[in-house]
Amino acid sequence: MRKFVLLASSALLLALMPCPAPCQTASLEEGVRQYKAENYEEAIEILLKVRKADPSSSMAAFFLGMAFKQTNDVQNALPQFRDAVMLNPPIREAVVELIDISQQSGNIPEAKQWIGLAERENILPAKVSFLKGMVLAQEGKYGEAIESFEKSKKLDAAYTQAAEFQIALCYMNQRNFSKAKERFQAALTLDPLSDLGSFARRYQEIVEQRSFIERPLRITLGVMGKYDTNMLAEPNLYPGIESLTTGDQASYGMTNTFRLDYVPTLSGNWLFNATYALASGINERNYDTHDVLANTISLAPGYNFGKFALNFPVNYTHTLKRDPGYRRYADNFSAGPMVRYLAAQSHILELFAGYTKKNVFKTVTNPELEDQSSCGVDSYLSWMWLLEGGGIFNLKYGHAIERADGIHYSNQSNRFTVNAIYPIYSALRLQLSGDVNLQNYDNENSFFGNETRRDKIYTGTAGLTWDVHRNVSLIAQYTGIVAHSNIAAYDYDRSIYSAGMELKF
Repeated sequence: MRKFVLLASSALLLALMPCPAPCQTASLEEGVRQYKAENYEEAIEILLKVRKADPSSSMAAFFLGMAFKQTNDVQNALPQFRDAVMLNPPIREAVVELIDISQQSGNIPEAKQWIGLAERENILPAKVSFLKGMVLAQEGKYGEAIESFEKSKKLDAAYTQAAEFQIALCYMNQRNFSKAKERFQAALTLDPLSDLGSFARRYQEIVEQRSFIERPLRITLGVMGKYDTNMLAEPNLYPGIESLTTGDQASYGMTNTFRLDYVPTLSGNWLFNATYALASGINERNYDTHDVLANTISLAPGYNFGKFALNFPVNYTHTLKRDPGYRRYADNFSAGPMVRYLAAQSHILELFAGYTKKNVFKTVTNPELEDQSSCGVDSYLSWMWLLEGGGIFNLKYGHAIERADGIHYSNQSNRFTVNAIYPIYSALRLQLSGDVNLQNYDNENSFFGNETRRDKIYTGTAGLTWDVHRNVSLIAQYTGIVAHSNIAAYDYDRSIYSAGMELKF
């Protein structure tokens, strides 16, 4: 078994080492002196000459590696530390430096190789145990990492604050926010004025935020008042279609929502979330024919493979509509696989393709023509860019196919959407979105001169959200819709002004 030299005193070691020439010893001493004086560039220049003159000097290799490391030149430091380990006498600290640099550069296999050597040779066990915890945490093995950090504390009390901080980060990554908060507090209490103490204080605030955002059970209540200039989506006035309008298209109204989300923390890489939502639409005018009550249940099991995740969302919505009392109006069901891929840092791609089924229970005179019940396929491709400061930019393309029971309503659509969220100041966010839906119907419409319907629907939204408290948000929003159709009865304009609040628990 190789015997490693401990650098208890570089001066003593230099005095004991055999030297090929007095000038080389003097140069090595000068290089070490420059390194200790933090003159790293000068130390590198001197120690490179020493290494060239005496390639067998493990001491020169070690201090040259340390000088390179201090200048963040990791690529040149690594071979020097390897030489310091392999040459005689081998330097113990070089093994620890190899672990540290390999871990920081993400070279986990090499870091584990040197950890194994350090453990066999019992080299600086407290520091090695701490670095082993860092490597295990980098691998996502947070339970084992915590054990290793705990061990480093027991071996050397000097590692207590750093170990507490890293243990807190491990609990944070496990979404065990209560324990993370305790450990950050412990790190803060040990030395409140240190850099780690400051970091611990800041991370406590982050834990508070994340524990609220990522709580497993979430309740959201929304109350929005609105003014709709064309609630019936009545056609624009053109010669010959005046009889299709009622004049009662503008109305005040209110939308009330209740949402319950369940997002548990599962062991391993399994994913799951479930949602129940209740929405009520109340109108000042036409309330006895257009007020609605919708119940939605959504389930989304999945598995996280690392760079990508696979989910299988299932959604069902049951809608009641007044006529004049509340009656069953429609059922909507969709299910299919969704793949989410982390393409690059802050860039996410999402692909979905699923089966859809819609039942519309409204009685119509000619069901073979006008029955809107359908089945089909819905799909989309989405790119999301997570901006610094909490902003989001999103592009989305969707394609849908509906095969309706009434031939007038079978159609295909291509939809292009852009969304952006931009934090203006502190808790104030600007939300913008634009949508173009090109909807082409498959069959001629016998009610409108056997014309095959073609719709182009443009929607734009602008809104402000102000988080006055983590539980309370105030919202103001404008939505404008312009529908162009080759059949005038489906050609309309609509503006919706809304304002309200959202409560989160």
